[in-house]
Amino acid sequence: MAMTSPSASMLTAAPSSTGALGLQGVGARPGGPAGAAASNYSSPYSGSAAGGGGYPPGAAAMGGMPMAGPSGGVGRGLAPGAGRPLAGARPAGAGPPPRVTAEDSASAATMGGAVDRQRGVGAIDGNDALLRGVGPMEVLVRYERSWSIQDALDQHAALAEQREVLVEIGRNRLRVRQTQLSFAELEVEDTLELAKGISPAVAGDAQQVLQKASSLRAAVRDLRFAQRLRHMEQGVVDKHISTADIEIEKSRKEMTSMKEVIDDKSLSIATDETQPQPKVPVDENGDALQQRYKYCTNCKVGGHGQRFCEYFLERPDWRVYPHQKWFEDEKANEYHCPLGKKLVDFADESHFSRIAMYLKGRAWLEEKTKVLELAPGIIPETFIIEKGQWKDGKTPPGDDQVSKLPWFVKEADRNWGTSVHVCAKPSECMALAKPDSIYVVQQHIANPLCMPDGRKCHIKFYVLLIGHEDGVRWHLYTFKDGYLSISPNVWSPEDTSKETQVTIIRTERINDWEAWEESYPKCKASVGTIIENAVSMGKLEGRLGKKQFEILSADFIVDTNRDVWMFEFNMSPVLKDPKDAPKVNDADMIRGALHIVSPTEGGNVDQWDFVGEYCGAPPQPKAAASAANQSTATASADPAAAAKAEDNISDKIASPQKEAEVIR
Repeated sequence: MAMTSPSASMLTAAPSSTGALGLQGVGARPGGPAGAAASNYSSPYSGSAAGGGGYPPGAAAMGGMPMAGPSGGVGRGLAPGAGRPLAGARPAGAGPPPRVTAEDSASAATMGGAVDRQRGVGAIDGNDALLRGVGPMEVLVRYERSWSIQDALDQHAALAEQREVLVEIGRNRLRVRQTQLSFAELEVEDTLELAKGISPAVAGDAQQVLQKASSLRAAVRDLRFAQRLRHMEQGVVDKHISTADIEIEKSRKEMTSMKEVIDDKSLSIATDETQPQPKVPVDENGDALQQRYKYCTNCKVGGHGQRFCEYFLERPDWRVYPHQKWFEDEKANEYHCPLGKKLVDFADESHFSRIAMYLKGRAWLEEKTKVLELAPGIIPETFIIEKGQWKDGKTPPGDDQVSKLPWFVKEADRNWGTSVHVCAKPSECMALAKPDSIYVVQQHIANPLCMPDGRKCHIKFYVLLIGHEDGVRWHLYTFKDGYLSISPNVWSPEDTSKETQVTIIRTERINDWEAWEESYPKCKASVGTIIENAVSMGKLEGRLGKKQFEILSADFIVDTNRDVWMFEFNMSPVLKDPKDAPKVNDADMIRGALHIVSPTEGGNVDQWDFVGEYCGAPPQPKAAASAANQSTATASADPAAAAKAEDNISDKIASPQKEAEVIR
């Protein structure tokens, strides 16, 4: 907000102000009625308890600080919250007040120029004793997206409270600057009076005249400096309060949007296949109600749910649908669902989402022992340790029958390189396994293709798999770009350190790697074979009437013959957003994938490459629900029964109607 003059302060015009905070005189007491009189306000700058409220001569604008002591002299001003005299304040009879000299601030570049703009007001504060007891003007609380009505209300209250604190700090800082300015004005008046009152004898002494003139010039110079400090302080205060107002306005708009969203009557209660479908909401003419927007809900399940919500909300026709508490398990873990248990366009809790972000049957891709069945010849020969025994009696060869390449022992249900052990011989593998866990055991591939400097690397290959609403069709896409994960050490088969043999962290983009052009189609074909097997064997199951998808990654390593070997899938792989990694991130990949899943105007598939369509068996309908479940389902579909159920969820969670009233 632009200032038309130094007096056009945010402190007097901001809508959330606790009262009129004029630059002249005392503003309203925080929390008190607007325009409270100076006599009703106990200023931290007032004199002794018995002191009154007169201003020093020439200080017409003291920021509302009564400075006169009991004897009529200038009282002792106290820095706010510090309980100590202000620099420049003095008891009655102490002589002329000290000037606010240029030396009080080391940030003054020159007396005729601006204050050191490199360091700004912070430099002034660091060298000016008058402001040491006053808090800094800082906006510490920033608006963040809220996912529930209560979070939105709490955030708005915190932002409003922050603004009140900033208003009070700004008022105190301006008072201090005004005090400096007033003392500088008094010094000019005193110096001028002394100059006017010189005797004829003194006037004939050139040296004394020069001293008087020099003192007057110094006083005027310091007055200009104090004026400049006051003006700069006003700008800082206005800027920070304006920033606080912007944050409050963001919060207000969010609450307005939430009110509009929960008033949308077109949404229906979420049901499963065993329950009767709820009636479609209709208007007064009997026509089906149309959604105003598309809605997403962050149910705090984890994974990439919130991330996908954020990307959907980049689109102009998407809005946040707030969540509520769903239930609490025996370990006091809370689960959430859309407000009113409504079915929304996207939520990370699949039951309440038209688009499920988890594949049904995903364990067949995630678990290392299960994916072996889908990937013969694609994954290196693998042995399994289960309950401290080699599964099915299949044991690795003896130490004297294998090459001198390291062996890996990996827990079957853990990813991202965690719980991976490296040893030199197959006979050492069993000792690394815990008796209550399942492990896969593999020997390092022969002749791995390393980086030009000899470091080991593997490919992080990204995959998008979509199951369509008919429950039969599956579409597979692979990403033409990717990452290399590179070891920090030169590879050697004798080195069994995890740092050398286990590559985890995404190191660099893969497009410039000389082997990528030849490796990409082989990786693509391998993933296609595995997904085709998973669909045809019924390991991946369709969801009737609901689209499902996942972005996953596959780890491949290439040998010197340019053959590719897959080791595992990573469900919910590491993804980076621009705010986390501005230079190298996955924003375009995510936007492209979500455009394929839910097309939007102006969207594009980026570098996603369509691999093929695979068809599985139609999903079998679930058994009909019991009569008791049918009754419960009917009650859930009834708005009155649903409202009653919401009231019983928790005393701490208001019903949708009550929460709506809070926003109104």
